[in-house]
Amino acid sequence: MKTIAILMLPFLLQTASASPRASFQGKAYDESQRLDLSHSTQEEIKAYYADVDTRLSGDAFLDSLYDVISVDNTFVSYDDVTDWYKITDRDWTLSRSIDPDTYRFSDDEDGNYFLVQLYSSGNGDRRKAYNTDANGNSWKKDETLDAIDWEGKKKNNGNIQIDKEHVWAKSHGFAPGNEDPSKGAGTDLHHLIAADHYTNSSGHNNLDFGVVSDKEKSKVIYSYNADGTKDISGYRGDNAEGIEVFEPLDEWKGDVARALLYMATRYSRKGDNTKEEPYLVLTDDWEKEDENDIFLGVQHGLSTFLEWNEKDPVDDYERYRNDLIYKNVQNNRNPYVDHPEWARKAFGEETGPSLDGLLSNYDLYLDHPVTIACNLPQDMEELGYTLDVQIGDESILAIEDDTTLVPKSEGETEVVYVLTSPEEVDRRSTTVRVKALPTLKSESYSDLSSVEIGLFSTIDLKLNLEGGYGETLQILSSNENIIKVNDDGTIRAVFIGDCTLDIAISNNGETIVLKTLSLSVIVSPVLLAILIAAVLVLLIILFLLFRHAKKKKKKGKKK
Repeated sequence: MKTIAILMLPFLLQTASASPRASFQGKAYDESQRLDLSHSTQEEIKAYYADVDTRLSGDAFLDSLYDVISVDNTFVSYDDVTDWYKITDRDWTLSRSIDPDTYRFSDDEDGNYFLVQLYSSGNGDRRKAYNTDANGNSWKKDETLDAIDWEGKKKNNGNIQIDKEHVWAKSHGFAPGNEDPSKGAGTDLHHLIAADHYTNSSGHNNLDFGVVSDKEKSKVIYSYNADGTKDISGYRGDNAEGIEVFEPLDEWKGDVARALLYMATRYSRKGDNTKEEPYLVLTDDWEKEDENDIFLGVQHGLSTFLEWNEKDPVDDYERYRNDLIYKNVQNNRNPYVDHPEWARKAFGEETGPSLDGLLSNYDLYLDHPVTIACNLPQDMEELGYTLDVQIGDESILAIEDDTTLVPKSEGETEVVYVLTSPEEVDRRSTTVRVKALPTLKSESYSDLSSVEIGLFSTIDLKLNLEGGYGETLQILSSNENIIKVNDDGTIRAVFIGDCTLDIAISNNGETIVLKTLSLSVIVSPVLLAILIAAVLVLLIILFLLFRHAKKKKKKGKKK
């Protein structure tokens, strides 16, 4: 029994060290809390904006938003931004899974995590993806490579690098020199985004964003990929006013616009401004210029940004990035990610309530309501509007506050919105499908409540979804020191202990956990027998060596 105890001691010690730590390395506002990787619910978002007065518009509405998003902000230093990109700008599909209780920035290194790059069209492709570890000056260029050599620190092109991209160029209001920005506007992660180096330096730089009039005569800008390829990321040339601008790809225009709209809201107070708290202005007046001595920054093209916000809608990645920044770093949200319909209310001509955010169809699950992204404030009658909502089958669906679709039973129904103003009637319809949550089946295990797995072994749960809308399963380990999830979905036991696996899907921007599986990693009898036999063989060898040395010593004495 002593032999077995000695054999087990290293495992027990490492298991103890793998238990959750009380704090998270680098937590911006409270080191006693765990990293929060959850998606914000509609209820949480609604509560966050509870004090915003949606009856207002223009500067008054801007002030109301400012009073909410500027409270108790906690900014990181410029040097710490690269670490935080490992969370806020992480490619969660390509990167390894992480445990929010035990994660440390230093755990992510070389090629075990990847970042989503602003402006790039190669995101999501493992061959093209990389991270900020490839930035160092110690890296060598080797044009013969067809992929990054992480171990040898070699890359095939010097432009393979990820920059900290100030969407609102730092020279416009808060860092006119070459110095690193201070905590505040210059390190605000809602606009300081991981981006392709070449596009940042040769495309955007400190130019205004805009629409290039003649792309055939413009400078084509590229993003460079880890596999040696490059993709078009935008165009640099003159706009209709004859001013040189940078135009990103359509898929990034909304992201850029919402980052700029946020900055002009969060830093909208004029007074004794500083580089930490500048006064930032979006305008269509191309004659208006920066006044950096009083920390006044100007970005031109407001009308263009309002259009980009509408033509490139918010996607799930942008929503999740907003959640992560709010919950883990800055304690504030970008209101135009949560409510893109507020952009014109704050910066454009007041158009009143709108149905522009209504989609043509919604796929819902029972017990999982969805809020539509329309500008339908509670005070529509005061604004001269009336709204009529007609549900085809009220046994399938209910609607709360005109915008929240609440599924009641399985089926399909049509919902018709009729928004009437003194000038016109806007009639839109949407089809809503409701299903029960899909059933999770495993070809390997009949009981998915708990599973034992042998140390160092790999298992395939062979999971299948019955029902649903064709979503891809996500498998999330609660402790990667014990269980790792491989890229192919198999599960590998790396140490003894207990942990859980959340098996989930994503629907309407919400992560829905279908099953939580309890896993116990044990030393199997076969492995234990092998370990004991190995130790016995080692002891026998040591004994024989000792005996041989003793005989040799006796012979030496006789001589």
